[in-house]
Amino acid sequence: MPEELRQQIVKFIITSRGLDPVRYLRSALRAAIRGARVRSAGFRGVLTLEAEGQISELAKQVCRECSESIGHVTAVLATVESREEAIKDAAVRIGREQIGAQDSFCFRLHKRGAHGLERDTSKLEQQIGGAIWTALEARFKQRPKVSLKNPDITVIAEILGPIAAVGISRRAWRE
Repeated sequence: MPEELRQQIVKFIITSRGLDPVRYLRSALRAAIRGARVRSAGFRGVLTLEAEGQISELAKQVCRECSESIGHVTAVLATVESREEAIKDAAVRIGREQIGAQDSFCFRLHKRGAHGLERDTSKLEQQIGGAIWTALEARFKQRPKVSLKNPDITVIAEILGPIAAVGISRRAWRE
């Protein structure tokens, strides 16, 4: 079976929007993605969803059918320790693989729990985003496009205590 058609288990981190109980989001996700495994990530308003399928199709379906309940959806592409270097290495690798020459991007970091990342979130975002920018410039031999407000691709690190889930969110999933 061709690689692009093969079904795989995909993991997402999904945050709830607003003050509605997370059980409503959990129920909506299970209805939207039949057979999905939806669990608490151990932090208020944060769920994990595991399902079989293709990342972009599942993400579009979640965004389309649960748009009023979700804050954001991150397709998890790597899980690393919540250490600055490990997160940066994973984010740069994912950025090089997922961001095209014409795509705009940004990097976001969401900290939760006891993680040991002492530097300010905005400083870490600048540093890691800069490392992604440098890697993309070396890859494409041109200045990468950065958009902090509405990027084509957002590389995201979800810090969940001692573990960091690093992945992406695409604007196309929400449109």
